[in-house]
Amino acid sequence: MRISLLIFLVSIQMACGVAEERYHIDEETTPDSNTDDQGGVAFHSSTGWTGSVTFFVEANAPDQIVEASENAAQTWNDAVGYNVLSFGGIAESDRGEELYTSLDDTMTVVYYEESWLDTTGKPSTTLATTVWENAAGSDEIVKGDIILNAEIYAYQDSTVVPDEDDEVESTSYVVDTETVLLHEFGHLLGLDHVTVDEDENSVMHPKTFIGLYMHSRELSEGDAFNIQELYPQP
Repeated sequence: MRISLLIFLVSIQMACGVAEERYHIDEETTPDSNTDDQGGVAFHSSTGWTGSVTFFVEANAPDQIVEASENAAQTWNDAVGYNVLSFGGIAESDRGEELYTSLDDTMTVVYYEESWLDTTGKPSTTLATTVWENAAGSDEIVKGDIILNAEIYAYQDSTVVPDEDDEVESTSYVVDTETVLLHEFGHLLGLDHVTVDEDENSVMHPKTFIGLYMHSRELSEGDAFNIQELYPQP
């Protein structure tokens, strides 16, 4: 059940890149999404990554971004049954000045982007985006990064009331970091958005509530089924 408390509805949108051509769309599904057996859209890649993904967190990100990313990664790992996501440490990485420039290196990084509007070209209402690149001639994912909109939103543990010295101008701008990273790791691994009608409890909805006490940190049965389809037990 979702409870309204100093919140508003915002879109979590994502971007994708294919081979050398990189592009982004602000739609609920990608053009080449793969349908599941029930007829709903579940995947933007039918294969995902061929191995486990080691990700890093950008050096200028607060410590709680690291903790939240490890927690979110572990949730997906638990669903798969092995470590499909592994934390590699802190990265001294320059994301660059455009949406896809971070894909020019070989690292997978969670970026804490404080110049969101200038460098991504995405609207202020977007909490985060995931960019990736597919292998030429297939939809195997070979590169990817997550970019958090730290210019507009206060990424925090929304279950904890901020200290008075740390309180943001409006608690409606508080975003639960683990909730967003859980969603974005889903995209990084190959999952697409699903609608509320398809799965009301999914973490892969294109929109979420934000504000104090607003969070969604548990995968639905559908989320677990979909990620196991992409990454079956060896």
